[in-house]
Amino acid sequence: MKLLLRLGPLLVLLSWSAGSFSADTHRRPGPYVSQCTGVTLQASYIAEVGTNAGPGFAFHLENKTGKDIRLAQPVPSSAHWYARVGPRWLWRTSAGRGGALVNALSEKGPMFAWQPATPSEHAEYQTVPAHGSEDWTVSMRDDPAIQYRPSCARCNYPGETDYQAIFAYAYLPNPDEHVPDLLRCGLRSAPVPMPPVALHDAALQTH
Repeated sequence: MKLLLRLGPLLVLLSWSAGSFSADTHRRPGPYVSQCTGVTLQASYIAEVGTNAGPGFAFHLENKTGKDIRLAQPVPSSAHWYARVGPRWLWRTSAGRGGALVNALSEKGPMFAWQPATPSEHAEYQTVPAHGSEDWTVSMRDDPAIQYRPSCARCNYPGETDYQAIFAYAYLPNPDEHVPDLLRCGLRSAPVPMPPVALHDAALQTH
């Protein structure tokens, strides 16, 4: 009984992470990876990414290591949304195809890696040179990996006051997939403050 009590919170988190992603069995969360050292992912909210593009985010990926790195797109590969009720941050919903944080509130916690069941036929990769960086913007409406999609009434909490999003990336190739310099550790952003009206507008635009 004591063991079940200890495992209970972890099982809830795992069910949240797994249940919030695609039901396709080839896209379920995969093995764990640790966070990267020397590679960072930063994100910030943008109210309007472009003309009639709606809200989105600006991302900054920095490679502080001495070698090139390559990441499987999309980057980031998942988003995790939280609302604050009193002193607590409560999970609302997640989106994406992998790189799911087991517990996004744990800054150094492990994450699931997206690992395809078969080699990707049309994989696209993003390369960042040694000691280099890359910046880009993405509309929530155009990228399922960062869309805000609350799917149930219980994902809304009475007394919500503040909101935040946390983004992550983690990818492990199929054993038959050979990609030089592929990043095999995970990335996560710091919490990104979200205006409440932005979540409302995003939910309308992505449904």
